[in-house]
Amino acid sequence: MNRRLPLVLALAPVCLSGLALSFPAAAGSDISGWYTGGDLGLNIGTSQNLSAGSNGVRNDYGSGLIGGFRGGYAFANGLRPELEFEYRHSSMSSTKVQDSIGTSQPVGYNSGSLTAETLMGNLWYDFRQPEGTLSVIYPYVGAGIGLARVGINSENISTFQDSGGIANGSGTAFAYQLGFGANVEITSFLIASMDVRYLMTTNVSIPVQTTNSSFGDLKGEYHAPALFFGLSYKFGTDAS
Repeated sequence: MNRRLPLVLALAPVCLSGLALSFPAAAGSDISGWYTGGDLGLNIGTSQNLSAGSNGVRNDYGSGLIGGFRGGYAFANGLRPELEFEYRHSSMSSTKVQDSIGTSQPVGYNSGSLTAETLMGNLWYDFRQPEGTLSVIYPYVGAGIGLARVGINSENISTFQDSGGIANGSGTAFAYQLGFGANVEITSFLIASMDVRYLMTTNVSIPVQTTNSSFGDLKGEYHAPALFFGLSYKFGTDAS
């Protein structure tokens, strides 16, 4: 993990605020207002490097589905604070365990899945203009911080004789993300969106059921790139 990323995320809202002040506020009462919406997307397959006692565990996951909802307020100067909940699910494709002396071996039987529930406070900046193409189709960038509850479900990590176990549990950690995308105004009150986000957490600890004391809890940082498609409803606009 890049140790500078948390600092970048901490400074991102300040940078976005400065960027917003450099642009004039867009004219028109339909620019600002409350909105709510939902997302569906693809959690892109990744490899998660974890530790379990003196053993290292590498889990490979395929792409999975994401679903969630969000709401916030769009200001006329482009800033858009937002509260977001998302649920992510991916099935395991392979597991490899490395013991304390460096012996590595793939698991013969793979099972299990990875889930994450996130509650994030985001701050986006919309590059929207009052007239022209950028009044209908406009890009945005942003960052978010929050909490993630990461769960591993019935994952078989047995590789060496009497040294494996079943990972089955969840843990909560601080989460942060960066993202960029584009909005398309379908009507004055319906907005479609597509964006790419990269989510990471601090170390999360997940219980492992095992008969071997060399295996402790699974520990590591969760990271997940994702592609989102959303639809939002803007309040206070003329739906006629």
